[in-house]
Amino acid sequence: IPDITDKEYYTNSFHYDVRKNPTPFEKLDFEKVYPEAGASGGFIHYCEYPVLQQNPKALEAVWDYAYDRVGYLGTNTPIDRCYKCDFEGDFEPTERGFACPNCGNSDPKTVDVVKRTCGYLGNPQARPMVNGRHKEIAARVKHMNGSTIKIAGHQVTN
Repeated sequence: IPDITDKEYYTNSFHYDVRKNPTPFEKLDFEKVYPEAGASGGFIHYCEYPVLQQNPKALEAVWDYAYDRVGYLGTNTPIDRCYKCDFEGDFEPTERGFACPNCGNSDPKTVDVVKRTCGYLGNPQARPMVNGRHKEIAARVKHMNGSTIKIAGHQVTN
């Protein structure tokens, strides 16, 4: 079935398809009715964000919006780090894990990659996940515009 069984993973619970690009507000409005209607597949809502250290008001606006709408909100922001070139931000998915977008480093001994999977934070470079879960994480889009690079002066090279 197109967009259901052809992507190597299933969408968990009542969540918006990770490949879609709603705003955090649209995503929360879409998902909030499922727990209210008795969906038993979970209760947490997640939004994916770019690096927001320079714009905490944007994150606070989403938290304020969610306060009266959902019971449990998770916030995912990029905190990956390369100890080889000091890049901080969002690593790029590869066929076998994740790599620093600045220098290409993917050595589990010199990178720290943190991704949420099934509600838990983990390091897929140190402890790889199953293929379908990796594909789902690689397909995720941010629900807000902004940079995925934390340290100023670092440019992603192609």
